[in-house]
Amino acid sequence: MSQVSSPNIMFVFPGQGSQYVGMGSDIHRHFSCVRDLYERASQAMGFDVAELSFQGPEERLNSTEFTQVALLTHSMACLAAFRELTGEAWMPSVVAGHSLGEYSALVAAGALAFEDALQLIRMRGRLMSEFGRGQMAAFRLDLESIKPLAEAHYCGIGGCNLPDQTVVCGFERDLEALMADVVARFGRARAGRYLKTEGAFHTYLMIHAAEHYRPHLDAVTLQAPKLKVLSNYTGDYHAADPDQMRAALFFQMFHPVKWMSSLQRAIDDGVNLVIEFGGGIGRDHPGCVHAPASRKPNLEGIMRKAYVASGRRGLYMPAINQATLEQAACTLELLHSASPMEPVWVDERHFSLHLPLHQGVADEDSVGLDMLVQELGLRRVVETEIEADDDSLLTLRTYCDEGVVAAEPYLEVLVGGETGAFLHYRGEAIRHELTALRERLDRPLPVIRAAARGH
Repeated sequence: MSQVSSPNIMFVFPGQGSQYVGMGSDIHRHFSCVRDLYERASQAMGFDVAELSFQGPEERLNSTEFTQVALLTHSMACLAAFRELTGEAWMPSVVAGHSLGEYSALVAAGALAFEDALQLIRMRGRLMSEFGRGQMAAFRLDLESIKPLAEAHYCGIGGCNLPDQTVVCGFERDLEALMADVVARFGRARAGRYLKTEGAFHTYLMIHAAEHYRPHLDAVTLQAPKLKVLSNYTGDYHAADPDQMRAALFFQMFHPVKWMSSLQRAIDDGVNLVIEFGGGIGRDHPGCVHAPASRKPNLEGIMRKAYVASGRRGLYMPAINQATLEQAACTLELLHSASPMEPVWVDERHFSLHLPLHQGVADEDSVGLDMLVQELGLRRVVETEIEADDDSLLTLRTYCDEGVVAAEPYLEVLVGGETGAFLHYRGEAIRHELTALRERLDRPLPVIRAAARGH
């Protein structure tokens, strides 16, 4: 649960890893401003950006050169649709983007023209793919713990997403040695998991790509931003000087993404309402192939943990598809109609209960948990997934603890995707979390009188 009284708004934009075939197709049908934006993107790129985004093929969409174009376009399309729904009533004081998303933030802040951004990131993606070497892996360890081990194995830090999550990059043989070292020291629960990228982004293995990228950066027009823009390179706000902004984008390619530092700066400055635009993670619902409505936001888990770590409250809203855009607009309208003293409470968490099968039959514990979801009346908010043993083990080993040796039920909460965070509950903790969810849903909402119109 999160609360906001007087909103201090930040717009955030996800990076690579949040692309999927079908993204943008729903809002393209509903908003003329979105159709215009995709047409502009297609003219600037010389290929049909809408067709690639909506229909794929997936292999081409996942190629870094095209991924970055499609994601930036989708982020800007979601922002355009949001502005059509809400007008200029909800303007941010801060904008930020994770890796590629930093370019979306600069466009949103008026520092970089949309078409110029597309040309830049297409070249950036092409060079990252061409000159990129190595791989990336996320570890559930703080920077202080993982950095000396990583460097001992010739690996570099690629990003600091959370206090307890660090992205490390290197050649596969070095990462494998690092993972073994981490397991020996901290246990298998801390072993890293690989991220799906075409190279070790944001480390020394991207220096050659950055050298080839610099002339393109030097040629583009940058202006002083109209809003504060957080820099991945510094973890602080971009300078207003275009030359300094250009240099920060250059160094961003081969230095760690200081995402946690950026979020902490924004939270310290009073940001208490965060809206995420673009991308989406997760799987298609059965029978809903390439359906944007089935996707979840990429950065949600990170934002949750950032506020928890800071000890402060913040309201988070996704605006990544037709459904979430309309929900965000509705919630903001409630905020606008309320008094400045009363917060509005919103429960934004996602729950998915995974129940494995054992030799074709759900075990007793799985059946009991499934009945508990029904008894608590949580069918509409808790998605239940029945999985075969092999699939369950694969899911657990990929997204949970590497030390899992047998399939068992688990509750997944706040899916954050490649750059986000997952919370998992097992055993009695599942029952406790489900009961707490029911209690939260039963809690009456305060009378809505509140929030001031955005800045």
